[in-house]
Amino acid sequence: MSENSLVVRLKQGDQKALELIYSEYRISFISFITTSHNCSQEEAIDLYQYAILVFYEKVVDGSFEEMNAAGIKTYIFSIGKNKLLDDLRRKTKVSFQGGFKEDDLIEEEDISELIRVEQLDKLRIVIADLGNPCKRILELFYFNKLSNDTIAEIMGYNSGKTVKNLKYKCLQRIKKLME
Repeated sequence: MSENSLVVRLKQGDQKALELIYSEYRISFISFITTSHNCSQEEAIDLYQYAILVFYEKVVDGSFEEMNAAGIKTYIFSIGKNKLLDDLRRKTKVSFQGGFKEDDLIEEEDISELIRVEQLDKLRIVIADLGNPCKRILELFYFNKLSNDTIAEIMGYNSGKTVKNLKYKCLQRIKKLME
């Protein structure tokens, strides 16, 4: 299901859409926060619930669409990370007197990494849904490093050119599904 359709469903009050989003990113968020910010599992869960709540409020009031450039996952992760940093600043009671420290801001690399992970997750889903022969051809070619001719022999095609043509069509399908 596309992110746009999930956002539309959320605006319509569809709780199943919220549950789907909640379960989709929960494990990766908790893992990200606990490993990259030395945070306990309980704190990470609280941060995730806070981030989901803020995300939901932004969708309902319409401000999410104005800010949405990177996607739901990146947006939720950013909310959680910024909340964690705010909480840490309050706990240490250091007064803010000047510009931002680089560590306090979400680095461009962090966002890029989140976007990359999000795209890889989407690609895994698309490939899993491809079915045969696409999935098998791509697996043999990219993971097993077999030639088109060898794949043709294995799969019973007349020539490597047939495999090459099918592979091209499969990649075009993936490209279309990734948009």
